[in-house]
Amino acid sequence: MMPAFWKRGLQGSLVIFPLLTTTAFAATITIINNDGPNEGFNDPTPVTPVDGNPGTTLGEQRLNAAQAAADAWGAVLKSDVEIRISMTFDDLYCSSTGATLGQAGPTTVHRDFSNAPLNNTWYVQALANSLAGTDLEPAYADISAQFNSALDSDPTCLGGMSWWYGIDSSAPTGMVDFYPVLLHEIAHGLGFMTLVDTSNGSKFYNYDDAFMVHLEDHSQGMNWPDMTDAGRQASATDTGDLHWTGTNALGNASLLTDGISGGHIKMYAPSALELGSSVSHWDLSITPDEVMEAYATAEAHDLITFRLMQDIGWNISGPSMGMGVCDGSNVNYSGPDIAASEIVICDLDDGTFSNTTVFGDLTIRASNHVGFMDTFSVAGTLSVQMTSP
Repeated sequence: MMPAFWKRGLQGSLVIFPLLTTTAFAATITIINNDGPNEGFNDPTPVTPVDGNPGTTLGEQRLNAAQAAADAWGAVLKSDVEIRISMTFDDLYCSSTGATLGQAGPTTVHRDFSNAPLNNTWYVQALANSLAGTDLEPAYADISAQFNSALDSDPTCLGGMSWWYGIDSSAPTGMVDFYPVLLHEIAHGLGFMTLVDTSNGSKFYNYDDAFMVHLEDHSQGMNWPDMTDAGRQASATDTGDLHWTGTNALGNASLLTDGISGGHIKMYAPSALELGSSVSHWDLSITPDEVMEAYATAEAHDLITFRLMQDIGWNISGPSMGMGVCDGSNVNYSGPDIAASEIVICDLDDGTFSNTTVFGDLTIRASNHVGFMDTFSVAGTLSVQMTSP
């Protein structure tokens, strides 16, 4: 397993917009609680229910949030094979100014299985199972994930910040959203990561992986599979020149206002290598912010992340396009009704608030996601119609 680390930066805790989704999941994702008695997901500490989370103990709220995040991914992915995620709460790194919120990765990887899209190429277990139509390693969970228990127990961790277990709203000041961290780490386990050893550029057992085949270095003018180990090692710290070339993600690149270079999407390649973070995240310049950036941000979207999953081989049941209705302060929208697979009704991405007003009636038709951010109002009648994917 090669864990991917998600760190909380100084920008503030990440916020995910609430989603209205269909109730039938295209993939079943099951959380396996591997914590011991009275700890982590089994913590009996009494708590008050919070937005979208009716749990009355700390452990129940943690499990509820974990399953909600799993269901959110299950609504997007197509798989006839159950996806199992082993989860625990553990004391991970945390200081007064930064922390490893969570880490996750696949338990096994596979190549040259039945229906593999590419020969001689590694696929993470959950994706390989989905493509093969069978569980290739039933003795193991597909993904292993750990989350930082220090946020709820160590008064020196992030200055005493604690987790927020609400699902339908963002964290109050002084708390860190657990739900979007779950979404982020599950994505790593589903394949949003490379198996390349970024410290020396070597391929995992000398084979490509499904993620790195879509990476290119603009300054070298080469794709990662064609580079030497030294070339990939240099590319991992080639800030601004490490790019994603997958066609599905690029098909939604027009929704971004920054983070594009040479027609490709920038990947995270800081000049000082960050093991577990470098390469396996979107670049911090991506705007609007994406949930798969290396550092938690004030707002996060999934305009291109789902499409990357398509690029690495996942069959997607949900979004085939995204739509940003507003992008500015005090926007008045008077356009036509909206119909798409995924709809994001958003506003500013700089941490401030803005208002979006729709004059008259508005009908929204979507087969997967409808997201509302900050203040969104309709003067007339708002109708949201969810259709089958």
